[in-house]
Amino acid sequence: MAAPLRIHHLHAIVLRRANRLLAGISLPSAVEVRSLPIWVYKCNSRNLPYQRSYGDWAEFFRARRPRWWGRVAWTPELSKLRPGDIVLAYQSNRNELVGIAKVLRWKRHRRHGLLPILQPLQLVGVRIRPLKKSHPEIAAIPAFKGGPIRTLYEISVSDARRLLKAAGLQLSNAWPASLSSPTHEQGAGFGLPEANRQVEQAAVQVVMRHFRKRGWTVRDVSSENRGYDLLCSRGRREFHVEVKGAAGNYPEFSITVNERRTWRNDRSFVLAVVLQALSQPKLLLFRGPEALRRFRFRPLSYMARLLVGKGFRKPA
Repeated sequence: MAAPLRIHHLHAIVLRRANRLLAGISLPSAVEVRSLPIWVYKCNSRNLPYQRSYGDWAEFFRARRPRWWGRVAWTPELSKLRPGDIVLAYQSNRNELVGIAKVLRWKRHRRHGLLPILQPLQLVGVRIRPLKKSHPEIAAIPAFKGGPIRTLYEISVSDARRLLKAAGLQLSNAWPASLSSPTHEQGAGFGLPEANRQVEQAAVQVVMRHFRKRGWTVRDVSSENRGYDLLCSRGRREFHVEVKGAAGNYPEFSITVNERRTWRNDRSFVLAVVLQALSQPKLLLFRGPEALRRFRFRPLSYMARLLVGKGFRKPA
């Protein structure tokens, strides 16, 4: 009877080693996303006595880069997260779906212990309470119902689709596979290219309607590289309108060097920012170079050119 026991013991060792090897293999994204869950990850920044930890998702998404968010030592349920999981970032004290992130990996820190590293994918910035009032199916999602306070709530793909659609995001049939890869290099740092186009198109329509209702003639000059999108005229007056759209409720956007130069030098320049462009559009207008002072700018990319010389020769 000893031989079978040794065989079973050896078989168990082989299985354990095989599982360790398989754990390090990345599956194709379509398979990976279907097999891994989606989470509503709640944060509260008030630092109340009952809280084990606190934080603000807005800070995470402002960083625009992968970083750790939460500690298993503080919040043991975070250990449920797995690389590839999609996270819907919810800020409890503002009742706001701040954005969408992806779990990249785990990091073991000497002092802080086990840390989940998350990648920001898309900024949303939509309040949940109005959605619950207007969409009973959103109010029925367990993560947004009353009950014991938790940090992580698993949410089905169908519920996640309903939630994000109600929040104004246009999702492809392949979602969440369409969000399975980091998108921080696209546009201003958030959003899929097709979603960005839909938001911009919706924003332009909102702005054009706004000016036409007030008797302005509006012409789209976005293809002429003028540093603005719309030429609005009424009598002898002209406005040069640059349109920026956002799916969420944050007035944060990318702006080109040419657009900023035009804004700085053109007294007729108007920046039109449309928030929640795909759901409940809200138009903000900033007129003239003086409005530049209301914004903070930071570079998102640089053009780098190698200096010729010092031992380097151009290829023939």
